[in-house]
Amino acid sequence: MPWQSDSVGSIFNYLSPGCQICRQGAGLVLFVTGRCERSCFYCPISEERRGRDVVYADEQPVHELADIVREGRAIGALGTGITGGEPLLRLDYVLDCIRALKKEFGDEHHIHLYTGQLPRRPLLEKLAEAGLDEIRFHPPEEEWSDPAGLKRALQQARELGLEAGVEIPAYMPAPALVQAVREADAFLNLNELEFSEGNLARLRDEGFSPQDLGCAAVGSEELARDCFLKEEIRVHYCPSRFKDAVQLRERLRRRAERTSRPLDHITSEGTIIHGIIEGEEADLMAALEIIEGLQVPYDMYCSLNGRIEIAAWILEEICPDLMGSRCTLSIIERYPLEDGLVVERIPL
Repeated sequence: MPWQSDSVGSIFNYLSPGCQICRQGAGLVLFVTGRCERSCFYCPISEERRGRDVVYADEQPVHELADIVREGRAIGALGTGITGGEPLLRLDYVLDCIRALKKEFGDEHHIHLYTGQLPRRPLLEKLAEAGLDEIRFHPPEEEWSDPAGLKRALQQARELGLEAGVEIPAYMPAPALVQAVREADAFLNLNELEFSEGNLARLRDEGFSPQDLGCAAVGSEELARDCFLKEEIRVHYCPSRFKDAVQLRERLRRRAERTSRPLDHITSEGTIIHGIIEGEEADLMAALEIIEGLQVPYDMYCSLNGRIEIAAWILEEICPDLMGSRCTLSIIERYPLEDGLVVERIPL
């Protein structure tokens, strides 16, 4: 089966429904727990999440189910990927999340789940009945050469109407695993082995080294191509650079289009640009009087705690008028989140 490359170098010949949504930046990433009973050397989870029962919808902390729904609306989510840690350690919560998402966004909202477990049919039935659409198994390395249990789980999931597949990092051949995927008529997702703050030391201990540019491990893509992508199965390879080049950018753009204000300028990368005026309360009040006196349209600025945000082009125009206000004037570019990460600041 031939493989092909897309514009960002992703080698693929099959995209599951969950992956198709991911490529559009339209997938909500729901991290339901950092707890896991395994200790894979390549696990990229940060120390802030590892081993902790914390929940995040994309980058946003979750305190109640409504927070998940709110994030889904903010990015116009067409689907959700449930991950961890090990999500099935919080099975009841996962079921509640699936039901809440389906209730809010409808049956067409596609939900897939990652798990390192090989659940039996009764558990798979609960997931399917709640509305799960796709399940991706992440077997430990010791099961790659003896995947009988994996094959059973794949077959049972497919019998229940779930799209079923295996997702692993590409760092060693796995012919028996490929055969199990083939016999179960499932799919295989290969992730480029990737360095992160959470796994840097362990990957180096295992003999891997990062590429000169980026965080991908040297040799991972070549191994994927030579050992997996020529197989007669449904297979997809996802390079680490895809997450920044496509997935994150598209998700930011979707959020910016839905949450930006008239005073915000949306960039092609999905960040937003606006002006910011900072200072002591009395100085800000003086600046606000100047802005009002210049009859700046009300939707082109807003007063917040400790700052005024204003359209960048307007701030540049009225900068001379504000010089006597003793405020700090800047143009900033940031992520389209409340108090989102500032990626650039230009003082005026």
